Amino acid sequence: MCTVTYVPVKQGYFLTSNRDEKHTRTKALVPQQYVVEGAALIFPKDADAGGTWITLKENGDGLCLLNGAFTSYAHSQKYTISRGRIVLQIASSPFMLMAFDTINLLQTAPFTLIIVTNKNLYECRWDGEEKHCKLLDATLPHIWSSATLYDTAQQLKRVNWFAEWIKNNEIPSHQNILRFHKNTGDGDVENDLMINRNNQMFTVSITSIVVNKNNYSMQYEDVITNEYTTVAFKLEESFA
Repeated sequence: MCTVTYVPVKQGYFLTSNRDEKHTRTKALVPQQYVVEGAALIFPKDADAGGTWITLKENGDGLCLLNGAFTSYAHSQKYTISRGRIVLQIASSPFMLMAFDTINLLQTAPFTLIIVTNKNLYECRWDGEEKHCKLLDATLPHIWSSATLYDTAQQLKRVNWFAEWIKNNEIPSHQNILRFHKNTGDGDVENDLMINRNNQMFTVSITSIVVNKNNYSMQYEDVITNEYTTVAFKLEESFA
């Protein structure tokens, strides 16, 4: 879960994630609708831990996970609770920010959550000791890169690539943001948006939430097999 973009569009947004994983990780299950603690959610499921890295709620709210908070961290045996399971606990709550604020994370590795709710955009981080949450400008595009895989210079390079994309896409389309996630880079396969690090760590999928006035959908591409899955439902009035 290493590159995420948020792009506001008329009466909605795109929230898109490149999932970069070790070659030993079991292939994820494609998105479908589940009911978790009474909440209808659409998400791809991690086949190892049963959690997820991105969810779409029945009211059009979205949530996406990146590993790491501000900097890389040392792995510890105390991290016994899956971040993907934490995502489902927070996403299933009717008050996601309150859920993040109150949930016990002491046994969970650092992470960043991008939360879109009630037309607002939040960046919530757990650094292993403290929680940090701030309101961002939901009318502007944003990009995040995982602190566990990209240093400050690499993250800044991606910010610059995204700024160039924004300049060239004043009226952004979903297909254009997908092309950005698939094709952007300078030829460095270890640090482009689609990565391959000695066939040990590589981009395995691109998942995108699409929300507009009349419907919402989650679109999923397995970039290894070139298989596509779309799950779409009618939105409630949250972005009307």
